[in-house]
Amino acid sequence: MSLLYIVVLLVLLFAGIPVATSLLIVGIGGIVIAGVPLSILGQRIAFGIDSFTLIAIPMFLLMGNLMNASGVTQRIFDFSVAMVGHWRAGLAQVNIIGSLIFSGMSGSALADAAGLGTVEIRAMTLKGYSPAFAAAITAASATIGPVIPPSTVAVLYAFIADVSIGRMFLAGVVPGLLMTFVLMAIVHYRGKKLNLPEFPRASWPERRRATWKALPALVVPVGLIGGMRTGIFTATEVAAVGALYALLLAAVYWKTTDRKEMLGAFRETALSTGGIMVIVASANVFAWILARERIPQDVAESVIAMGLSPIVLLLLLNVVILLLGMILDASAILILVTPVIVPALAAVGIDPVHFGMVMIVNMMIGMIHPPVGMALFIVSNIAKAPVMQVALETVPYIVGFLIILLLITLVPQLVLWLPDLVYGPAIP
Repeated sequence: MSLLYIVVLLVLLFAGIPVATSLLIVGIGGIVIAGVPLSILGQRIAFGIDSFTLIAIPMFLLMGNLMNASGVTQRIFDFSVAMVGHWRAGLAQVNIIGSLIFSGMSGSALADAAGLGTVEIRAMTLKGYSPAFAAAITAASATIGPVIPPSTVAVLYAFIADVSIGRMFLAGVVPGLLMTFVLMAIVHYRGKKLNLPEFPRASWPERRRATWKALPALVVPVGLIGGMRTGIFTATEVAAVGALYALLLAAVYWKTTDRKEMLGAFRETALSTGGIMVIVASANVFAWILARERIPQDVAESVIAMGLSPIVLLLLLNVVILLLGMILDASAILILVTPVIVPALAAVGIDPVHFGMVMIVNMMIGMIHPPVGMALFIVSNIAKAPVMQVALETVPYIVGFLIILLLITLVPQLVLWLPDLVYGPAIP
């Protein structure tokens, strides 16, 4: 009976019913079956979003939206062109570097693909790149956003798994840089093979001007991580400071954002936050049912009884999450997998921060492969290219990311080295 709840949830999700609605249906069904008063529903929904930690999500979203509205994407693009535009397949390399920088502000793959991607795809197609190629590298580079801190996905995982947001943020630095280097290597190789165009080398005065214009945006990731590392701010406070900084840049320093764009940034933040919070609140009802039925404990006992090594267990989970990523979005996977499997992993000695980053990288691969691949649909719409053509162009990048996924799965210290260095080893 216990596992029936999970089966029903999967059926509802596969049927295309929204995540929050599916969670509520299963949760209400569980409450009725258990004979518990329905008043518990309102309590669990309210309790689910009564968390200081969750304030970081709308703040990071607002920071990214304000940066987008203020024209920072063009400044980052110009800076990247000045630095690496003269490399082989220069604009594709610019695309990757731009996403790496922008990821330190938005924390969202879709914000990167829709915001910076619009500038990048237009510039690449005008320079002679095929629309499908431009869209594919934009989608692939956008997946760096939720891995490199700050990351709204990492905040949500930290909340569900009850781990440190700071540790989760730092855990993404090395995997994010590995993803960047792999993309750059693939683009360099394909640039030679396809004879892709490049920009003329920028002069040093041009580089200085581009750096100066982009500097207020470039210091954001350093300031955010530095603020947490020195203990000046908590992760949630850092998000609020980042949002305030973005607001000051847009309204006071650059003065390029009109009232309509400013209101649009707040409106987009409110809509995105509302969607996330509805899912989180509904997930708390589902998590209560899981806890009442002792599903996490049963899964943990079953895993221990199987006698699998931590590495084998992680490899099996990677396969499961990859399959789920073909049909579900990241939030659904997080809510479905995290509360059930994290207690089992902790029981066999797997660090939940390590698993969290493995899961995030895995889910980002799902962002760029069909049939769900939300980033694919966004960039194909921007580039006016068929989705399947874009999907085929992403294959080399998916292969590269799968190698990284295997690497961080087999070598946990690639993920845990920096958090352990900054915060000290986690206490088991």
